Amino acid sequence: MKTTLISAKIIPEFHRQIGSELEAFLQYLAIAAYFEKAALPRLAAHFARQAEEERGHAMRFLQLLIDNDADVVIPAIPAPEGQFRDAEHAVTLSLERELRVTEEIHSLLRLARQENDFTSETFLHWFVKEQLEEVSTADQLLKMIQRAGSQRLLLVEEFLARSGPMRLGKPAEEEGG
Repeated sequence: MKTTLISAKIIPEFHRQIGSELEAFLQYLAIAAYFEKAALPRLAAHFARQAEEERGHAMRFLQLLIDNDADVVIPAIPAPEGQFRDAEHAVTLSLERELRVTEEIHSLLRLARQENDFTSETFLHWFVKEQLEEVSTADQLLKMIQRAGSQRLLLVEEFLARSGPMRLGKPAEEEGG
């Protein structure tokens, strides 16, 4: 007998979200590789950390399904975009991705509320806060790259080096979960 505390209607949506988070993971790996190849190690490290964070998001959804004795389905993941015109293109892609994921999380939250699924709603609140941080970070990084221009990306590297591993505007050690 299944002992799930989450709505049967939200389970397939959580499967899709696992796929979306894994798709973001792969995209950020591709962006990290682009910056590594361009000899911009701080930007590469930033996107490698972002990739791991997205993988962690997928694992949170996976664990919620397991904890609720729900079926787990991991969908096929499309290949990430791997060719970028320049740094601005790569970072714009990351911002667009974060905006898309934010809308997906909001849609999941709306469904949880419609279903009176308090377990899923509570679970999703963490993601709402997380997405605000993710969008803000991607937006700040894009603005920095646009101001610096492609010939002055070393200034962005210098900023990231001085700031240490971080989510822009917030040192990594202050990040929660």
